[in-house]
Amino acid sequence: MSFISVSFLFFIIIVFLGYFILPMKSRPYWLLVTSLFFYACFDFRYFLFWGFCVISTYFSAKYMEDTRVSQKNKKVILVFTIVVNIGLLIFVKFYGYAMSIVESIFHVEIDKISVIVPLGIAFYTLQAISYCVDVYKGQYTSEKSIFKYALYMSYFPIIMQGPISRYHQLSVSLYEPHKFSFDRMKSGLSLALWGFFKKMVIADRAAMLVNQVFGSYVDYRGLEIVLAVFLYTIQLYTDFSGCVDISRGVSEVLGIQLTDNFKHPYFATSIKDFWRRWHISLSSWFRDYIYIPLGGNRKGKVRRYINLLVVFLVSGLWHGVGFNYIAWGFMHGGYQVIGELTQKKRNQIWGKLGVKEENVVYKFWKKCYTFALVAYAWLFFRASGFKAAIKMTILAFSTFNPEIFWNGRVFQLGLDKKDALVLASSCIVLLIVSILQEKTSVRKLVEKQNVIVRWTIYVVAICCILIFGIYGPGFDESQFLYMQF
Repeated sequence: MSFISVSFLFFIIIVFLGYFILPMKSRPYWLLVTSLFFYACFDFRYFLFWGFCVISTYFSAKYMEDTRVSQKNKKVILVFTIVVNIGLLIFVKFYGYAMSIVESIFHVEIDKISVIVPLGIAFYTLQAISYCVDVYKGQYTSEKSIFKYALYMSYFPIIMQGPISRYHQLSVSLYEPHKFSFDRMKSGLSLALWGFFKKMVIADRAAMLVNQVFGSYVDYRGLEIVLAVFLYTIQLYTDFSGCVDISRGVSEVLGIQLTDNFKHPYFATSIKDFWRRWHISLSSWFRDYIYIPLGGNRKGKVRRYINLLVVFLVSGLWHGVGFNYIAWGFMHGGYQVIGELTQKKRNQIWGKLGVKEENVVYKFWKKCYTFALVAYAWLFFRASGFKAAIKMTILAFSTFNPEIFWNGRVFQLGLDKKDALVLASSCIVLLIVSILQEKTSVRKLVEKQNVIVRWTIYVVAICCILIFGIYGPGFDESQFLYMQF
């Protein structure tokens, strides 16, 4: 049941009605039942993996909280729980790929077992591990009710794509019943509406060109590939952030607050700044549960750089299978290491040129080259493999063909003139709204307008989604990109 489907629309209406009609004490259990139903709509077998993760981490946390258990045994059970759950995640994600490598190296055919990769396993596994680690550290007590813990692990807006929520962040608003608020409903639905716009009008339209060029990259050269990489950069952001906006909007109607996963990452002035803005819940998870335990920046610069590279290697492996994902992770780690090593020298050069940090042109330049570095790394992220990414890089720089923009060639890459115009216009809207969001809350700004202006904006937004939205091949809903991770 994709967020982009009629069935999901009926589903959330039922969720809202049931939640606000049922007695206060029953509402968390209503959310649990509806969340489990939502997950079951994809594949009932996924519950085997989800159920194991829930039960193992729930009872491990209870065990670690027992005062009769020694600290040594608590640490053993924590490590065992992490190893088992991470091991299961690695197995389901990498088994097929590992067997294919063995087959290619030894030229043998292995009778492989059939392994399913449950949707959302990479997200809820990290969520469960953070819960166990925090209980072990005594940051909060474990949840007494396994049903409430199961809700934390299955809450339908976040189980598939996050944001990865910490127990102390989500549990309070998740378990407490909330009264209906019309103002909160308007605010939440307007956020969800913005998410639908980003996903259906921008991301899925950009995908038309991206899929064609990346799918047959040997047929394209120069700026054709550059344009595909640029549009994939836009597609991935609007797709993923659109999903998060829908999740946050739906939750806001229920009175449940989710963390914002994005803060306009393409406005970043450095790679370090980019990771403060992109997929915030994941980057903060890696910081708190991998980077800091490895020593962070407390053991000298060399160790800090090694820790950064390790974190981004893990990030690459978490995202996908293949050397292209490892390369993507090392690129981001390398960007940061090189950036820090050269920062002093770069500052000296800019200082001699009389350029100050607050200079508008200087800031714009930093945003441009940061965007270019991020976009190039996304090429490895999207390519079908490491060799394909290298080949596309060579093809992109082997030819300079600006004539594609005036000889009509650009409209043979998957987007005709009308779709290109809609995409360009939508991206301009996205840019304007993003600039405003950097300074103020656009939703609050809209809510301050009179009823005619406010509802005109809502109606126009809905019409744009209905008229210009892309509904996938054969008018099937198009799944979100991050569901594959």
